[in-house]
Amino acid sequence: MPKKPMTKEIIENTRERILDTALHIIIEEGFNNLSLRKIASRLGVTATTIYNYYTNKDEINLMIRIRGFEKLYDLLIKRSAHLNNMENRFKAMILAYIEFGLTNPSYYDIMFNLHTPKYLDYVGTDIEPLAHTEKQNALKCLSLFMEPLNNYISAKGKKKYHFILYQVIKFWSDLHGLITLNNSRLFHEVTDNVEGFIKDRTSDMIESFMKLKESLDEGKTLF
Repeated sequence: MPKKPMTKEIIENTRERILDTALHIIIEEGFNNLSLRKIASRLGVTATTIYNYYTNKDEINLMIRIRGFEKLYDLLIKRSAHLNNMENRFKAMILAYIEFGLTNPSYYDIMFNLHTPKYLDYVGTDIEPLAHTEKQNALKCLSLFMEPLNNYISAKGKKKYHFILYQVIKFWSDLHGLITLNNSRLFHEVTDNVEGFIKDRTSDMIESFMKLKESLDEGKTLF
């Protein structure tokens, strides 16, 4: 009797399990030590089974990154989309970004810290289209932070764009440092109140953004 075809739910669940297993291997052993056979061994299936879902480890790497940026984007939207004014939206996204980084350390590492191949590494290869999709997902997250400032500032032109991009990257670098030092447990080596430090540093970043808004409201020439 022929086997019943797998349901979409089963197929999707299997794809998710493969990505989860690959993510753990990358975190534990590094991307260079990832292989489809190793994934199959951990899942208790044949390598052929893995090939039925993914072509190679580069596709798996990109799919993990795509899924990570989708999770981050969804959380940013969930926390901020219902808020109308710029201050509250930006505050909400700062807090959401920190929440994502602290509660999804493995995803955060592969998205922002580990030496895994990224878009530019795949340019000119067969997998470049998928790499481009991954990059666009990442840029969608960046654009969420740029949008409130872009809408708030009435000026136009390249100077405005570069000013906003600089401000967002500056906040991003602060957020990234906060999350990375926490997840690597380096904060825990120098302070007994890590949670309190993160809370205070987050407040500092929000206050810094409010000062930027005050300068804009006062009509100061910033760019």
